[in-house]
Amino acid sequence: MKKLALFFAFFLVIGQAFAQNSNVRKAENALENGEFQEAIELINEASEHEKTMDDPKTWYVRGTIYQAKLNKEGYDENLVKEATKSYNKVFDMVSEGDKYFTLTDLKVQELWGGFINEGSNAYSAQNFEGAVDAFKRALLVLPEDTTATLYAGISAQQMKDNKTALKYYYRLLDLDYKSEDIYGSIISIERYANEDIEKALEVTRMAKEVFPENDQFQKQEINLLIESGQVDIAKDRINDAIEKEPNNANLYFNLGYLYEQLEQPEKAEAAYLKAIEINPDYLDANYNYAVYYYNKAADLLAEARDMDLQTYKKEGKKLENKAKEYLKKSKPYFEKALEISPKELAVIETLQTVYTQLGENAKAEEMMDKADAIKAENSEGQN
Repeated sequence: MKKLALFFAFFLVIGQAFAQNSNVRKAENALENGEFQEAIELINEASEHEKTMDDPKTWYVRGTIYQAKLNKEGYDENLVKEATKSYNKVFDMVSEGDKYFTLTDLKVQELWGGFINEGSNAYSAQNFEGAVDAFKRALLVLPEDTTATLYAGISAQQMKDNKTALKYYYRLLDLDYKSEDIYGSIISIERYANEDIEKALEVTRMAKEVFPENDQFQKQEINLLIESGQVDIAKDRINDAIEKEPNNANLYFNLGYLYEQLEQPEKAEAAYLKAIEINPDYLDANYNYAVYYYNKAADLLAEARDMDLQTYKKEGKKLENKAKEYLKKSKPYFEKALEISPKELAVIETLQTVYTQLGENAKAEEMMDKADAIKAENSEGQN
C-alpha cells in the first residue's frame, strides 16, 4: 500500500507539472485568439507555480502577452512594467546565446524602439511634451539607456522645462555619458536659469577633468570665478599650474583670457604670445593675439571717424596710420589661424576686413569668395 501511495503521488506531481506547462500553452493559444485577460490569468498562474516559475519560457510568454495587450489597447504604464519585469526575469535565468535570451532581446528592442520612434516623431512635430513622455516610457523598458535619457533631456530643454532637463542630463553623467554639449547645457542652465554659480563651477570642473583639452571649459571656469568675485583664486590656480607645467600653452592661453576679461590687454597680449611661442599651431591663441591688435586698430579708426573736419585734418591721418600698423601686426596671426583652420568663418571674415583696410584688395576679394563658398556649403548641408 505504501508503494502504491508513492506511485500515485509520483503521478500526481507529474500531473501538476504537466498542468502548469499546459497553462503556458493555453496562455499562448488565448493570446493568439486575442483573449488577453484569459491569457494573463493562465500565465500568471504558471509563473507562480513552483514547477514552471523557473522556466524562461514561462516568463518570455508572460512578457509577450502583456506587450501584445499594450499594442492592442494602447499605453498603460502597468502593462509596460509587467512586460519588462517578465523579460528581465528571462535575462536573469539564461545566458547570452540561449534561444530565449535572443527571443527576449528582440521583444525588448521592439518595445523600447516603439517608444523611441514615438518620441522622435513627436519631437519632429515640435510636440516636445509628447516627446518627453515617450522617451520616459522607453526608460521604463531600459532604465540605463542613454539615447532615451539624452533626448528626454533635450526635449524638456526645448520646452524650457529646465528642472526636467537637468534631471535627465545629470542622469547621463551618472551613466558615464561623455558629451561636451551635455556638460555645456548643464553649466548654462545652472548659471543663467538657476543663477547657481557654485553649481555651475562644480560642473565646469567636472567637465575639465573629462575633457582636459577643451579650452571652452577652462574659459568657463575663469568667467565663473570672475563673476563670483574669485579673481585672485583664478589667477593663483593658473599661475600655480604654470609653475608646474611651464611649457603648457593652454595655461598661458587661459592666463591671457583671464587678463582679457579683467580688461588688462597688455598682460593678455604677453600671455597669448607666450602660448604661441610654445605652440605655434595653437588656433585660439593666434586668433586672440591677432584680435588684440585688430581691436586697437578698430578703436583708433573709430576715433578718427568721430572727429570733426578740422580735428581730422590735424590728427586723423596720424591715427589711421597707427591703426594700419596695428592691422599689419595682426595680419600674420590671422593668416596663421586661417592656415590652421581653413574653414573658420570668423577668421576669414575678419581677415577680409584687414586686407581691405590695408588696401590688399585682391586678397580681400579672395576672402570674400571663400566666405561665400563656405556659407553656401553650410546652407546646403542644412537643407
